[in-house]
Amino acid sequence: MTGKLPQGSLAWFDMVGDEIVKAAAQLELPLGLRMSIIERYIDAAELENGFCQGLRIDVDDGALAYRTGVGADETADVVIEVTGPTARRLNLLFSADPIYRRTLAEAVARGELRVSGDLGPLAPILDMAHDGIVRRTI
Repeated sequence: MTGKLPQGSLAWFDMVGDEIVKAAAQLELPLGLRMSIIERYIDAAELENGFCQGLRIDVDDGALAYRTGVGADETADVVIEVTGPTARRLNLLFSADPIYRRTLAEAVARGELRVSGDLGPLAPILDMAHDGIVRRTI
């Protein structure tokens, strides 16, 4: 599927997960790596699958899998919380755009984007997936 999807929809989160899986395959996660990440919208709406807007990523022995939607109180090794409007702004800016880094820093300073935990080896994967997500977001 290569079409553009509305940001924040169930199909959009599925696409985000697919882009992260593609990036992980290119960068090859280390064997033995086990960690989990949740990205959840602070002001999340409920998705059609009964979960809130967000994505859960689990890495088990270097293999990455994802689930679209997260529970309101679900936890993980890394928890990323972001407002819907902030996610929208960031998902329309390519990583090479100087406004992207400024928007990211401003969101953190205002508390619109919070990260607890260490992304470690997944940080480059999420960075690599970002522009593919932008290309497919409306």
